[in-house]
Amino acid sequence: MSPQISKANVNLGFAPVTFLCLRLLCLILLVPLLWAGARPRYGGTVKMVLEHRVTSLVPTDESGYPVEQARIISLVFETLTQIDAQGHMRPCLANSWQAEAGGRVWQFQLRAASFHSGTPLSSATVAASLKVASTDWKISTSGRQSVTIETPAPSPHLPEMLALPRFAVARKLTDGTLDGTGPFKLSEWQPGEHAMLTANEDYWGGRAYPDAVDIRMGLSLREHLLEHRLGSDHAAELSVDQVRALEQSNQNLLMSRPADLMALVFLQRGTQVTAASRKMVDPRIREAISMAISRSAISNVLLQRRSAPARGLLPQWLTGYEFLLPAANSIENARKLRAEVASNSQLTLAYDFSDPVAKLVAERIAVDAREAGIFIQTLPDLHTNTALERKALSADAVLLRLPLQSLDAAAALAGLESGLELPVEINNAILSANRPEDLLEAERKALEDYRIVPVVHVSQALWLNNNVHNWQLLPNGVWKLDQLWVEGTK
Repeated sequence: MSPQISKANVNLGFAPVTFLCLRLLCLILLVPLLWAGARPRYGGTVKMVLEHRVTSLVPTDESGYPVEQARIISLVFETLTQIDAQGHMRPCLANSWQAEAGGRVWQFQLRAASFHSGTPLSSATVAASLKVASTDWKISTSGRQSVTIETPAPSPHLPEMLALPRFAVARKLTDGTLDGTGPFKLSEWQPGEHAMLTANEDYWGGRAYPDAVDIRMGLSLREHLLEHRLGSDHAAELSVDQVRALEQSNQNLLMSRPADLMALVFLQRGTQVTAASRKMVDPRIREAISMAISRSAISNVLLQRRSAPARGLLPQWLTGYEFLLPAANSIENARKLRAEVASNSQLTLAYDFSDPVAKLVAERIAVDAREAGIFIQTLPDLHTNTALERKALSADAVLLRLPLQSLDAAAALAGLESGLELPVEINNAILSANRPEDLLEAERKALEDYRIVPVVHVSQALWLNNNVHNWQLLPNGVWKLDQLWVEGTK
């Protein structure tokens, strides 16, 4: 019996070792296959759905929906510089730059790149494009690859400013088509409806992985997103009030930091008032409304903690100084200010009717103001998002939603200028700011008369299907798609 028992023990001892060896061999054979499936691959068409309609891709054209406009522009056109996810400067069409003493004159050296039409990038083309973007600058060229910019006042943050979408380099061909240098070229364009972009095979930064990007605009996302009927779409913008339902069904979502500024802006500007029915709202009423607004309730309840109460124009996570700005919220003090004003007329507040978040916030502002004895009628409107459209509004105020266009504080503040119509002296202060304290003071000046009343900073949200890889959403909601690829498409 002993020898048999001994032999059985030996066999049993070797069985687990053999099994482990077989498992290890299987893993060795499978790992390359698994890795190949996870590696980026060329090909396919990325299908995007944008909620709003973009009617122009000219970088200098003001858009009612600047977020969507900038997203398409960034794929077709490029700026001289760019800001990375950490807020650091990076070269783009300019590979180097330097400033002369005083910071008023900057020289940029261009890289070797070509437009989609095959025309080489030149200093003359860049200068012509930048002159349209800023008529206050003196722009000259030196040879084919050097551009010099002279600003009216010292501009220590000029390279950061040049990364803003409006400074993207574009040229118009004789047939009216737009020509850019970006990773994709515009092959089909139906303003407000559809854009088809195809990969730029000769892109200086290397060909993009997808063959094409198919963008549809102006779709009603609310119903078919909540019912999971996106079909073959790869990405779709979301409103933050849609996020909770999708999170509960384990959808693939990306969220930015609270970045977009929602602000109440009173439209009267002295002699610039164009609407005859618009009232000159007493500064004490404006301050009372600011005191009455329950920003925490708007952020935490209405917007489901996908936003942050706003004291300033820029969020705390970007500047580090927003907490230093006043945040008086007192119904009692608001009522006292209201009592000092004899007028008892009703105010009108316009908001973008296509933005469900704007509707929620505008209606809550009206409720809070009523607690202070101020009556506000909310008006959904088509014409709230551009300076030209607002000139024709008969409303007394408008609720604006403005994107955070940069992860550099000075450039981000400069990016708000056109939407908020900041006075020239404040714009100059932003451009010449050397320290965070200078930007803080510029914000104080912009807010001191309560013509602009910050309400909340709102996050941006994005739905992705499971076939999308390496789609980066930067903290301010900007899309970074240089490593994007998709699987399962032809």
